[in-house]
Amino acid sequence: MNVLRPKRPRSAALLCLMAVLPLGPPARAQVTFISDESEGHPAVVRLTVTPAAATAPVLKHRLFARDIDMKSGNAAPFYYRAQIAFRRGRDASRKEFSEDNELSRWYTFDRDATPLSQLPLERVQRAVDMTIGETVGRELAEAVSRRDCDWQTGIQDIRGPEAITIPLDGFQQNRELSRMLLMKIRLELARGKYDEAIGTMRTNYRLARDTSREPLLVCGLIGVGLANVTNGTLLELIAAPDSPNMYWALTCLPHPLIDMRPAVHFENNFAPRIFPFIQNAATTDRSPEEWNRLYKQTFSDLTRWGASQTRKPSPDADLGATTLALLGYPFAKSKLIELGFDPAEVERMAIGQVMAIYSERICQQFADESETMWHIPYWEMRKRFAELDQRLRNSNVLHGAENREVLPIMQQLLPAMQSAREAHVRLERELAALRVIEALRLYAANHNGKLPEQLDFITEVPIPTNPATGQPFAYRLEGEFGILELPRSDGMRYNRRFEIRIAEKAR
Repeated sequence: MNVLRPKRPRSAALLCLMAVLPLGPPARAQVTFISDESEGHPAVVRLTVTPAAATAPVLKHRLFARDIDMKSGNAAPFYYRAQIAFRRGRDASRKEFSEDNELSRWYTFDRDATPLSQLPLERVQRAVDMTIGETVGRELAEAVSRRDCDWQTGIQDIRGPEAITIPLDGFQQNRELSRMLLMKIRLELARGKYDEAIGTMRTNYRLARDTSREPLLVCGLIGVGLANVTNGTLLELIAAPDSPNMYWALTCLPHPLIDMRPAVHFENNFAPRIFPFIQNAATTDRSPEEWNRLYKQTFSDLTRWGASQTRKPSPDADLGATTLALLGYPFAKSKLIELGFDPAEVERMAIGQVMAIYSERICQQFADESETMWHIPYWEMRKRFAELDQRLRNSNVLHGAENREVLPIMQQLLPAMQSAREAHVRLERELAALRVIEALRLYAANHNGKLPEQLDFITEVPIPTNPATGQPFAYRLEGEFGILELPRSDGMRYNRRFEIRIAEKAR
């Protein structure tokens, strides 16, 4: 199997010329990056594959370990030890292989990657040995054999602005471990050691899933990223000569592979965690002076946090807090009375307490609506979240919305939720597309090396629907190519087309 990296065309005319030039018969299985995504056009990946029937037994190859093969215990300590041991080799490898970004070209899966057939095997082996050699490999093997993974950051117990500044160095370092595992997979594929490559993929998928278990969206997104890049090496395996069919291995992965719902549930309650001033505000006993002091402190923390998100300087906290109170307090007071609070009691409350009680209610309202979006299909969520996002945009205290924030907390928290859901569904769509490709190989094995005209011609295995739309994948047969589309119209910021054909020697 080979990953070809054609030179980038320098003009539109050259692109047209390339499109009409005869391709010639494919000699062997391979994957080729035809073009990158640009100006609404999809990234095109061309696969020349060999037919492959289901293995016997059908789960001879697994991408996730069986429970019976797992051990009791926590994986996190072994990951931490692997990270410590990894740092020494990582720094040394960066010095030795710094020329022309060798390491990155050995582990990436894109047009800039070194083709498998051109990998300098001995040098790549040395880089693997230096980074994830015996010690790191042993710790990773122990980690992925454990049933549980608790990173023990204690974030659930943290209150105040420090809840969003918890160090994430260990999770970021998992990215580096994953890259070296990708390099190892590609080395094993280049040497034709498919079983070993599948075993290393299994480690990387488990690393991705365990990384996402910390209930933070950023950790979930790291996990999604690690799984997505592992999919790239799986695509290289699919395009390898006479590689085993991975349809059932993909089908039996945990679903979803990366479950971000615990992180969504946790972060939807971030408002009272970061700003405990608003938690249980209606029943907490404080002096008026303390309520007002905490209100100003909360506003100061909120503006510093907002400045860190936008990289803009914060306004004067005292002046801003006073201005916001003048704008928001009368509205918040009237809303509490509408909600059934005794008017006389509301009048006796400190300004800070009124702002806190109302903020707690409106934050919970937006948070609850956001969380429900993760329990409906993506195509429904897109429409509903667009409406919620518009209401959130209009919830500034300066606007006249019926339900608006008097402290702009959820305006900064919620926008990340939609991006996280898109990333989550993109991974599920990619995994489903890989299953479709493997179903095509299986069909070809039973039909003299030919591809079906339509996906519903395949009866050997169930064909997954597109997780982004709930509809069948867009597929068509054009000459010798089966075209599988993953368009931007699915609601993704990711536009790809697979062009699949059967290797000449297998026909």
